[in-house]
Amino acid sequence: MAEQNDLPPKYYLEYFNYLLDFVQEKYRHILNENEWRFLRKYYCLSEDAQCLFIRFSNRKGLFFKLNKLAYAELTDIPNLLNELLEREFIEPVQAEKHATFGKELLGVFSKDELATKFSAVINATTDKLSKPVKPAYKKLKKDELVEAILTDFSFEEIVEVIQDLEPVIKVCFEFEVTFMKFLFFGNRYLDMTEFVVRDLGLVQFEHHDDDKLVARFNTRKDAEDKWLITDQNDLFSQLKDNAPPLEVYDWFMNFADSVDELSEIAKPSYERLILKVGTFLEKNKLYDEALNIFRLTEQVPSRERQVRTLQKLGYIDEALSLCQLMIEFPKNADEKFFAIDFTTQVNSKKRVHKKSTTSWLHQSESITVSEDFRHQVEMGVADYYQSYGKTAVFTENHVWRAIFGLIFWDIVFDPSLVAFHHPFQRRPSDLYLPDFYEKRRDLIISHLDSFEHVQALLVYMGERYESKFGIANPFVPWLEEMWLVVRKAVEVINFESLKKILHEMSKNLVENLRGFPDLFMWDEQEYCFVEVKSPTDNLSNQQLFWLQFFKEVGVNSKVLRVFWEPSSIMEATSDVLPETNADEKDD
Repeated sequence: MAEQNDLPPKYYLEYFNYLLDFVQEKYRHILNENEWRFLRKYYCLSEDAQCLFIRFSNRKGLFFKLNKLAYAELTDIPNLLNELLEREFIEPVQAEKHATFGKELLGVFSKDELATKFSAVINATTDKLSKPVKPAYKKLKKDELVEAILTDFSFEEIVEVIQDLEPVIKVCFEFEVTFMKFLFFGNRYLDMTEFVVRDLGLVQFEHHDDDKLVARFNTRKDAEDKWLITDQNDLFSQLKDNAPPLEVYDWFMNFADSVDELSEIAKPSYERLILKVGTFLEKNKLYDEALNIFRLTEQVPSRERQVRTLQKLGYIDEALSLCQLMIEFPKNADEKFFAIDFTTQVNSKKRVHKKSTTSWLHQSESITVSEDFRHQVEMGVADYYQSYGKTAVFTENHVWRAIFGLIFWDIVFDPSLVAFHHPFQRRPSDLYLPDFYEKRRDLIISHLDSFEHVQALLVYMGERYESKFGIANPFVPWLEEMWLVVRKAVEVINFESLKKILHEMSKNLVENLRGFPDLFMWDEQEYCFVEVKSPTDNLSNQQLFWLQFFKEVGVNSKVLRVFWEPSSIMEATSDVLPETNADEKDD
């Protein structure tokens, strides 16, 4: 574990100023007048006033109570508040200006504070009655209480009560600051804690010189479109829990009609939103509406959902036509096998048709293991192999991702490919986009071809493991035991077969980083990658894809079905350990 460092008292000032300098350098051409105005005014603040403003900006919310405001490194907060007030970086609560922020304003107070104060106000107005009105505010949850207050009081009355409780201010330039951070990080989900975890030594990032980092957004429209889709995602998260499904449909169709020439950088997020809305409507049995939504994209699994929805609506011929297109031009293994199975099922005279994955599963070998392993079946199979003197470890996707990450580290983290935009990226911004492979195809092929034998590859991987150890990445878990397993796998797999698998992985990282067999088993004579299935497990389409691909390129693999034995003594269904099929052995 990296040694934890101490941060200087005004660490956040350094971080924020760095972010502003970075944004001005990379995005000077897209900043508008409001953002430049903020920058000019910010640089006119005293250092301590900048610090207090940053403290506000880094906290959640727009409103802040002042009575208990204290920071050890800031010694004269009242004067700093006055400076921020004079320079328009904060402002007092105003009924006519902040009426749309009722929930946010009430949110800075505790439930007890609100219930006590607003109950007292109501009782004070009814003190001439024989029996005062006592609202049941204290019985309400915080969210319910806020709604009740907003209903029972005008905003002017709320402000008057709040001012009697404690001085409250609102932070200004909230959009400008948030937009600056958005430009820096490329999204609204990362925040300034990324600086902190780096400097505390909690996370190591691959280092790139700032002059090699490029803007995430080339134009103002790129940034605004990405921001827009983020807003709509947030809105959908609220609507799906509170609005009738038909209203959600009307909202999204109106939004979709209003989207005009969306920037390329925003389209992946937009397509994911389409899938979320379509799935929501399908689950609510609005099949016609769901179909209309799914037809807005071909992003996986849109076409499968369209087929299923068409079937529910009784449009079988149209569903079959779409399946034929999916078979001829599949976007992933799930699409291909689903379309084949659906078509076969519809055209079959039999009521029950075995799916491709089920057929493969039923043809596989089987063993029995103790019920002691019912909840850790892979460990039961590993124990079974070990009883025969073999080594078996749980690897699933981890070992293949690690192999890929170590071999292609320099290509993945190459800043010249215009995919690194700030110092805290754990992966390139296009890693899971279709053009990741297209932009790097020649590099990937030539890199694999540069290794003439497996020992050269192992030396290269070992150097990357040592020099990059601990750096955050989407592939390699920095565990010594994983490196030992990776080495063994690379040693035993046919060298050319390994290259073919790595090349295939690189073509579609979204799909092809998953679905690998659970166990890696070996001894001095043989090795095998084993997909373990308990009696209730099914084989996924992506697992079948890799099993077929392994067989095609000559990598030993198989499915092993497990059945339970009541006693704690394990035994095989035969007296002989199941052998790897001859046609699955390495060439």
